Amino acid sequence: MFKYGMALLIPLLLCGCAKDLWQDVPKFEVLDFTCPVQGSKFLDDDNFVSAWSILGPLDPGGVFSIHGEHMRDEGMLNGNCRAPRGTSWFRVRPDRSDDIYCGQINFTPKFAKHRKGSKPSVFYACATLKCSRDHAGMVMHLISLGKVKVWINGKPVYANEKSSPDMKADPVQIRDLLMQKGCNRLVVKYMDNGEKTCGKRVFSLRFTDAAGNLSTVR
Repeated sequence: MFKYGMALLIPLLLCGCAKDLWQDVPKFEVLDFTCPVQGSKFLDDDNFVSAWSILGPLDPGGVFSIHGEHMRDEGMLNGNCRAPRGTSWFRVRPDRSDDIYCGQINFTPKFAKHRKGSKPSVFYACATLKCSRDHAGMVMHLISLGKVKVWINGKPVYANEKSSPDMKADPVQIRDLLMQKGCNRLVVKYMDNGEKTCGKRVFSLRFTDAAGNLSTVR
């Protein structure tokens, strides 16, 4: 009887752990996602994922590929995970110091005075998008000045070992993505590409549907 009881209990415990993983996400990171937005034609900050918890700077440790795992379970991180020694979590919103680029996440100032801030580093940005229904065929529009890798719900959906020249570049479009009803975990791994990229760490990310209709994230 005990054996059968344990056989039933183990799956329940595993389900409980998975549930706790989502419940542990900081409220700051949870954003309501709506798509399509009726009558919306011009981009503003609300069309981008606008509130992130960013962890860094992490020493690449000689692993300068975006595919190297620099944190355990890196695709499911959140701002309540323990920061490694010498790093910190920061809350970041869009930087409007340059009005040309709405929605840009510029976390350079957060690390300008850090003792490792001028060296090539790894960073993780975390957010959760809360959907009222399933959204199939979504398109992610992404610009990153450094190397970048993106996970949705723990699944890698994009990676690039090259940097973008500036925020004027056309965004990369990652198509046929699924945003499921409920919470969708979004993790961006950002890695300096060396040289000047250590002095400007910026990315932007937004979603549209397959027809190009805008979304809002609030």
